[in-house]
Amino acid sequence: MANDPQKNILLISMDDAVAFWKYKSIFGGALQTPNLDRICAQSTSFHSAYCQAPVCSPSRASFMSGLSPHHTGVTKADAHYFDKVAPPKMWPAKLRKQGYYCAPGGKVMRGYSALPQEVHEEIYSTPHSESLGQFTLGRRKRHFAGRVIPDQVEYGGHRGGPATTTPESDNQLYDNQVANSAIAFLQSYDQDAPFYREVGLQSPHGPWTTPARFKEMYDFKSLNQPKDWARGFDLTQTPAELARENIDSRRRRYWRQSVRNYFSALSYADYQIGRVWDALKASPHADNTLVVILSDHGMHLGERNWFGKSTLWEQVANVPLIIHDPHQPEGQVITDPVGLIDLGPTLMAYLDLPPIAHSAGRSLLPQIRGARVPDRAVPTFFEDHAAIRKGRYRFIRYGDGAEQLYDLTEDWWQTTNLSPEHPAYQEMRQAHAQCCLDYGLDLSAPPARQPNAATNDTATDGKTTLA
Repeated sequence: MANDPQKNILLISMDDAVAFWKYKSIFGGALQTPNLDRICAQSTSFHSAYCQAPVCSPSRASFMSGLSPHHTGVTKADAHYFDKVAPPKMWPAKLRKQGYYCAPGGKVMRGYSALPQEVHEEIYSTPHSESLGQFTLGRRKRHFAGRVIPDQVEYGGHRGGPATTTPESDNQLYDNQVANSAIAFLQSYDQDAPFYREVGLQSPHGPWTTPARFKEMYDFKSLNQPKDWARGFDLTQTPAELARENIDSRRRRYWRQSVRNYFSALSYADYQIGRVWDALKASPHADNTLVVILSDHGMHLGERNWFGKSTLWEQVANVPLIIHDPHQPEGQVITDPVGLIDLGPTLMAYLDLPPIAHSAGRSLLPQIRGARVPDRAVPTFFEDHAAIRKGRYRFIRYGDGAEQLYDLTEDWWQTTNLSPEHPAYQEMRQAHAQCCLDYGLDLSAPPARQPNAATNDTATDGKTTLA
């Protein structure tokens, strides 16, 4: 198949979305994503895709530039990361220089507000004034403290479970505004230049506000914790700041309501993605538009008493990544580990454009077209902490030198840290060191303290038990 440099690109980004296919029935109650399911039936789904950072700005700076966090210098939350990553390094800016009409639409590059004018004008073709106040975020309070808010009710659980109750308030939700804007664009765009259009959703980011009907989709009483959680979670050697607790998952009703809130928000994102997908397929651009669907990172949903992100374990690092090529509309699943950092190199290869200089990412186009590729280690970084997924294992090394090894085939929830005597330990340790070096992190400096020192022990055996 010849490359077509005139393909359009539609990039749909979710915020804090888990690799949803892993959660279809993992808590008993079925996670409902009918639109993502039908899109996957016509697309390539990467079930072992990993973010390069477990928080928003370093992850987005990485996958939108094709550079690793330690090459961008953005390794933690940073609202001003364009001070470190020049806007021309973003691959949409490279598309614009190649004649693409590049248009923003929601949270993709950074936050929910418009980018600074000088940054916007380097990346996008649209006037900066059109992005100012384009979408309103509405209320995102962490707690409503029992107060009555017009057109909203609470369903309980972590952060309250807010829901809108009228068509007017439903329509004001951020994701509805973003989807409406994308649909209008797809219906009206008639320029000769190929387009790159962003669709940046808030969902399923907290506080998981949805129309009430999405909360009602789920009977929270049907949700149950996996039996593996009863073994407890080994938190020895984990820095305390990465093993925080913000929920007591032993409070089963509260935990179930919290998962219901998250699932409802993911289903709401699915609904809006379906609307945009249908608009694309009904438009003149249906047969010439690549569609990419991804999330910046995942979430813990109560395991380790943590409902959040910012760790290096599988549930945060593993993310959805879907690529739809209308010229190859057969569904396929790729389980080899890949990274979000591969997105830019993949699109450059699709469009027959020069590769991204100094990118540690790889084009996924050979895999999409059926080729097998050599096994690789794919990293996730947070400040000076680093993890890799390679084969069946996850290996983590923290900035103080402490290390963890998990067998994801036998222990997907990572309850048991394998010892250095494990047959795969040294091989994974070496792969980790080389991968970090390739991605810009030199581990040759001595650790800040001795490894093997237990931190954040919440029980005498070094485990926190949730059941």
